[in-house]
Amino acid sequence: MAGISITDVRRAMAEAAFSPSSRSSSSAVSEGNGGRNFLDHLSESLKEVNELNKSADTMAKDVAMGKSENLHETMLALTQAELSFNLMVQVRNKVLEAYQEVMRMPV
Repeated sequence: MAGISITDVRRAMAEAAFSPSSRSSSSAVSEGNGGRNFLDHLSESLKEVNELNKSADTMAKDVAMGKSENLHETMLALTQAELSFNLMVQVRNKVLEAYQEVMRMPV
């Protein structure tokens, strides 16, 4: 699957969670990822998922209208778009769970 992997997401979440408290959340940057923060990774991943979905929809329309007979590549694109979307939903769920857990912590 193109784009971001589960390992990349876990690494970015760990880096964000264990960054020094002197940094603000919007400027928490890891030197290992080229100066990009977790929000940048998420927004880039969302754009990639959106592009995969648009591409798969276009390919499906072309097959349905008879403009293309490449059913195999269309099915692969649709499956890749579906898997990317499912990964995005799972990452969102994990981030929300982590946020809710932090909010339940006593101060």
